[in-house]
Amino acid sequence: MSRKVANEATAEELKELERLLVAVPGLHYTLNMVEELTPLPKPGDAATEDELRRKQRGLGKLDELLATAPAIRRKMMPRQWLAAAGVALLAGAGGVLYWMTGASGRESVAETAFGVTKKEVLLPDGSRVVLNAGSKLTYDSAALAKGDRTVTLTGEGFFDVKASAEHPFVIRTGKVDVRVLGTTFNLKAYPKDNRVETFLITGKVEIAYKTKGEEAQVRLRPLEKLVIDLPAAGDAPAATLKPQVPDTRIQTTGNNTAVTISSSEPAWMQGRLEFENVTFEQLANELERWYNVSITLNNDKLKGEVFSGAFNNKPLPEVLQALQLTMQFQYKSLGDHQIEIW
Repeated sequence: MSRKVANEATAEELKELERLLVAVPGLHYTLNMVEELTPLPKPGDAATEDELRRKQRGLGKLDELLATAPAIRRKMMPRQWLAAAGVALLAGAGGVLYWMTGASGRESVAETAFGVTKKEVLLPDGSRVVLNAGSKLTYDSAALAKGDRTVTLTGEGFFDVKASAEHPFVIRTGKVDVRVLGTTFNLKAYPKDNRVETFLITGKVEIAYKTKGEEAQVRLRPLEKLVIDLPAAGDAPAATLKPQVPDTRIQTTGNNTAVTISSSEPAWMQGRLEFENVTFEQLANELERWYNVSITLNNDKLKGEVFSGAFNNKPLPEVLQALQLTMQFQYKSLGDHQIEIW
């Protein structure tokens, strides 16, 4: 796997790796981790301040662990010390994909930064998740492999869940849980948006949430979207169920024959920014994640205005200028990824 990532693997080695991945699906998860590990510095390179801080933090954690097991400490050989220090430094290094030790075993976390970026994660149970910008997926890899398929999502993700009637797949978002048996769907649950959106593409999903002290459940059919607005504490969530039109586009083949193609992926996975019936305040959150900027809204009336639209790979100034045609507002760039709107 390391040779593949370093572009040093031979054709024969790549074929062997492909056979292993087919025979043991759980190795996709391992390969995913190998691809995301931060490259180690070259021997002789001076350590950066950040690396030194992480090293001290990792060694501190190691000392805490060893303090609870003095018998192990006395018996450790130099080679074992090196291995333990390596694990501590790996945990301290962080990155897009890293591990944490939890009560149930090894917990994994996959994260993406703001900006037009996405990250594909292959889970030990064979399911596939693609994370949108500013998202985090947390899961116990050992539990997933054994059939306890529960993950936690903060942000937005496209899920292609491997079917298993005996082991349902559960996604927790904080206030809303989504239960699936085997399906493809998009789940959007950014805490700052105060809403959860579930768009089912194929299969079946069941969404559970609390309303007026009781648990409500909604089952979706393919091409249905459920939007749950989560207001301030004390108010009941408002759920809206609506059918969705399949995403289609026209493609021209070599003989000039037009073919209509229905896409099974959400707009953001195709590099397209779409929003439907969102307030300008929610849209500002979307723009912050999409363009990696910080937006200050100094117009209370504008915050509640509702917008719908779509943009294909447009720079932020063009998007803001287009929005100005619908609602009168002014904006300026303050530098360092800061935008002020009034």
